[in-house]
Amino acid sequence: MRNILAKELKIKFVETLSGIDGFSYEDGNPFLIKIYDKPFFIFLKNLSPAYFKNSPDVTRVQLPFSDHFDKIFKANIPFIILGYDVDNDTVVCWNPSKIKERLNAKSNVSLYSRNSLQSDIKKDEIKTGFLSNGEKIILFRREDLQLFFEKLPALFDDSQMVIKDNEDVVSELIEIYFPDKLYEITDIQVLNLINPLLEKNRVLEAVEICTKYYQDKFKKMSFKDWFALINNIYKKQDFDN
Repeated sequence: MRNILAKELKIKFVETLSGIDGFSYEDGNPFLIKIYDKPFFIFLKNLSPAYFKNSPDVTRVQLPFSDHFDKIFKANIPFIILGYDVDNDTVVCWNPSKIKERLNAKSNVSLYSRNSLQSDIKKDEIKTGFLSNGEKIILFRREDLQLFFEKLPALFDDSQMVIKDNEDVVSELIEIYFPDKLYEITDIQVLNLINPLLEKNRVLEAVEICTKYYQDKFKKMSFKDWFALINNIYKKQDFDN
């Protein structure tokens, strides 16, 4: 994935929103903007590969420890992190209400996405994905930044979050799914259950375990869908005999 300079990234952001009456912004990154008479702190970051050996599709942004976040801690203003995919000209946003508490929690805090989700977004589409812990992410084309801010108050519904305060969820490899179908399994607990079965060529038993484990999340997936997903994992494995 390509990256662009922070200055270029901010120019793209500002130019996309410059036609909105009353839009204003400050210097720096993170920086304060005002749009539709509401203030927001914005932090722009390039999305980069997460370099997970078994999940090359995973992307992330990293939040470094920084004194610049001090004013954000103290202000009662939403903090929005926007990850930018240069190649696809798309943007990922994480739940603002969950982000502020993670700032400076460690030297680097990672927020995850997937390249396959970032590359398949149409104009005027606000796409929703979920992490395996229940946290929502929002994806959209950069040209639809205005649409994103128009819809922002309704995009993140805390009733859909399933995150415990004592869990450092952003530091773990997490899977992303849409409400209807699961496209890849990265949940370590599930993989630990099905891999021993796949080593013994017991694909159907692995399918049964997955259908039960995810039954409340993917009710529209058919047996054919589950079999294709598990069989794809099986064919990629290099088990020692």
